Amino acid sequence: MKLAIVGFHNLHLMQFLYKYTDIFDKHGIDYDVIYWDRDMDSTIKYKPFNGRAIALHYKMDNYQPKHKKIIGFIKCIAFSRQAIKKGKYDKIIFLTTQSILPLYGIAKKYSGRYIYDYRDLTYEKNNLAKKLVQKLIDNSYMTCMSSMGFKQIIGNNDKIIVSHNCSNIQHNSIIKTESDKIRLVFWGMVRQIEFNKKICDCFGRDNRFVICYHGEGGSAELKKYCENQDYKNISFTGRYSVNEISSFAASTDILINLYENDGQQKLAMTVKYYDAVRYGLPMLVTQGSYMADAVVGNNAALAVNINNLNLDDIFEWYQSINKSEYHYPEELARIQNDDKSFEEKVLAFARN
Repeated sequence: MKLAIVGFHNLHLMQFLYKYTDIFDKHGIDYDVIYWDRDMDSTIKYKPFNGRAIALHYKMDNYQPKHKKIIGFIKCIAFSRQAIKKGKYDKIIFLTTQSILPLYGIAKKYSGRYIYDYRDLTYEKNNLAKKLVQKLIDNSYMTCMSSMGFKQIIGNNDKIIVSHNCSNIQHNSIIKTESDKIRLVFWGMVRQIEFNKKICDCFGRDNRFVICYHGEGGSAELKKYCENQDYKNISFTGRYSVNEISSFAASTDILINLYENDGQQKLAMTVKYYDAVRYGLPMLVTQGSYMADAVVGNNAALAVNINNLNLDDIFEWYQSINKSEYHYPEELARIQNDDKSFEEKVLAFARN
């Protein structure tokens, strides 16, 4: 059995890749990972895996305008097609719509022999793209969806199972560092810059709070904005590796898990949601989002409207939380049960 995992991004940014490699490595299953090394920077750290890495080495700035990325994507599509043809694989796992849609013809040839890993809404506003996505789900062995909220757009399908944005989740008890301020911390890709400016505007001049952003993306633009506004309590650290997250958590009082309810984000379940569960961190989520529905009744998660935010309410809410208890036992049990089922189904796909 020859198995390939195909993704159109850097390894350190495809955290969902490890959902599969962890399972295959644990059970001694051979596989190849076909991916695009966009940074071509050997100093970037990523989680190791046992499979064979097959990379397109073509440097491209991830944050430039889309029209400037066209040549890179054409090269990646051609490289992936050639690698799949040369590899003569029996089964394929396509990571995200971004990789499977351009390889639609190959997916069609592998009908019933591929997993469609569906992470985010992308082109579904376009009726043709939506129909193609639905067809890809129909023809998949199974489609692993990171948020069941996406079914509100895609529709129900028996091929869909949940695949949480985490791997091997446990409650990791951490020793928190001390601070006389309430520390609000963000880590991840910094997007939705105008929305994040609103967050900074809310907290930027209240000395009860400090904010730290860890991550790349639009962080340079946001940092410049905060400097221009003379926000002294907001800092930025830039790119990080996954193994640093536990140290971030140790210095976090409230996790910023806030996103604008746009067409792509409203129904998503973010990686940071699972980090909050893993480390037992209080978090802020956006009112009206699918994540807000997921934490209803849990006092450690507060749904807020960033356009109408009362910092006294935030302060009082945080003070009311019992800091000595773990806040997410029900969420953790549900995720672990789902992940057990996911692992069984992925193994059945790889072995049969």
